[in-house]
Amino acid sequence: MSEITFPELAEKIQQHFEQQTYAEGLTLASENFKRFPEEVTTINYWRICLATRLEQFDLANKFLETTLASGIWLAEFLLRQSPSLAAIQGNEEFERLCQISAQMRTADGGEVPLLVARPEDACAPGMEGCPALIFLHSNMDNAQNNLRQWGYLSKNGWIVAIPQSSQALWTGAYNWVDHQTTREEMDRHYQRLLNQYSLDGERLIWGGFSMGAEMALTLVLNGDFPARGFILLGPGGPKMDDLSQWGPLIDKAAGKRLRGVIWMGEEDRTIPQGNVRALVERLNAGGIPTQLETFPGLGHAYPDDLEVAAARAMDFILS
Repeated sequence: MSEITFPELAEKIQQHFEQQTYAEGLTLASENFKRFPEEVTTINYWRICLATRLEQFDLANKFLETTLASGIWLAEFLLRQSPSLAAIQGNEEFERLCQISAQMRTADGGEVPLLVARPEDACAPGMEGCPALIFLHSNMDNAQNNLRQWGYLSKNGWIVAIPQSSQALWTGAYNWVDHQTTREEMDRHYQRLLNQYSLDGERLIWGGFSMGAEMALTLVLNGDFPARGFILLGPGGPKMDDLSQWGPLIDKAAGKRLRGVIWMGEEDRTIPQGNVRALVERLNAGGIPTQLETFPGLGHAYPDDLEVAAARAMDFILS
């Protein structure tokens, strides 16, 4: 039997929460703790919640202390508003650890970053405008991870701008929560780009990964910002679960010369693949030419041949 994947583990843990089989869930999470080194914070958060549900407060505090000792803080709203942690509120040791977490968060800085890579000696105010990609990271991710993927474009004459959400879960993990908050943050970032760089509005592409992809498409279809098109990787979120929410936005965007590309891993089980295909059909039917490109063997991740895939996508969008 093949080993469990992290999405499969997450689904099983969720089932244990729903079925209130907390002891079994805690055992499962602990057995797999070392198998997913990139997901240890998520697994530790599950263990904190599961131990608290079992009223094993000393164990829950131990998991939290281990997390903090590794240099990871947890967001205040997670520690205070999670239903699973209601019973531990007021516990003396838990309160002490919460204060340490808050101090670590403050020391980490509160500024919401916009990471930018640009060509040398180009794109400055007053110079010829450069094509630009504005890309929104996935939930539980950050701007830096995505700039590492897209930064190469700056050597090809593009400005690459990767904004980071202000909604933190823990160190290095940020979420997009709702369109209005995202729209307000993107407005600040976009104005900064306009003030500091010269952009070619005819070659401005928005993109995103997972929930970032849903947010990017929402911004583009709603006409919140200039856009020539969009590149979406593994789109997921409330609108992807309920395609009826896209209808008014697609109607609103009709006639705006938008074109788009959606990428989907054939092994990506974290998104509704049928709905992704249906969205592509709806966008095309609504007058927004959109290509779907699938990648065999790929899960919820960037394709290995990103530069080649991106070149195809940009040729289609800018044609």
